[in-house]
Amino acid sequence: MSGDATALQAFDNTFRKDHEIIVGVDEAGRGPLAGPVTAAAVTFPPDVFNELIRDSKKLSEKQREKAYEWIIEHAQAWSVHSLGVQAINKGNILKAALTAMEHAVDKLNMSGIHVLIDGNRVPFELKGKGEAIIGGDRKSFCIAAASILAKVSRDRMMKRWAEIYPEYGFEKHKGYGTAQHIKTLEKHYPTPIHRRYFAPIKTMQFPGYPTPAFLGRWGENWAIYYLILKGYQFITRNYHGGNKGEIDIIMKKGELFIMVEVKTSLEKDEFQAAQRVTEEKIEKMVLASERYFYDLNMDEYDVRFDAVTISGNDWHAPHIEHYENILY
Repeated sequence: MSGDATALQAFDNTFRKDHEIIVGVDEAGRGPLAGPVTAAAVTFPPDVFNELIRDSKKLSEKQREKAYEWIIEHAQAWSVHSLGVQAINKGNILKAALTAMEHAVDKLNMSGIHVLIDGNRVPFELKGKGEAIIGGDRKSFCIAAASILAKVSRDRMMKRWAEIYPEYGFEKHKGYGTAQHIKTLEKHYPTPIHRRYFAPIKTMQFPGYPTPAFLGRWGENWAIYYLILKGYQFITRNYHGGNKGEIDIIMKKGELFIMVEVKTSLEKDEFQAAQRVTEEKIEKMVLASERYFYDLNMDEYDVRFDAVTISGNDWHAPHIEHYENILY
């Protein structure tokens, strides 16, 4: 063992003298401008050890991925729980982080445990069966493992959001307030996964005279987010079927493909968004979808055509309507 590894294991062993099961808890994502906060809980048998396990911030991304796979294979029990931007906006980031920790421990479904929590606060539901360890991810083997689980899990989610909102670079900065992220925000404005009460987002105002391209992109961003919250799976956006037309969003629910037309308008617009989903547009969607499935070499498939309308000029709370089966 390395000196650091020995110290991590020895720290946990001091608690095993009085407690049979030691659980480490940590979170990732308290500081970013966008995305969820993610907590992890993990416990190991006393004799299970790996020198790779240490504070996630001291590992490269490749090392964290390797450590993550080892943890889920060798842990006695582990769990991860994330709370999204809605929970963060509703309360505050500290409350969301502590709640995520509580849920992560609950998901272990274990009794008689003693929880070691990274930081200086014990979540309310864990009082009496846990204690805060300042700098715990540098001291405790199980907390360090939890920090890796939380970090890798959250990073994977942010990479998925990067596929949905590609211009923001989430795959690189994971939502943290880098210079490039701030520059992108100033150009494209916040997405639905940005935290509305974090600076500089909280002072950003919706543009007074947005271009049609800006307005359309903003509406599509919200439509995707809305459908994901309803349980739909994102497949792709802005599919161009050659001269057959374009499909704004392609989602999936089970085996059913959902082709979605998005219409966005400001409150001061003369025409309602829903009125702009014309028969001609629906016909083009059908033709484009046929090309989409042809490209996938799919002869049999279930498909539905929907429309989502976005209206208003409040970037964090637009009015959204979802119309199913617009073909009929």
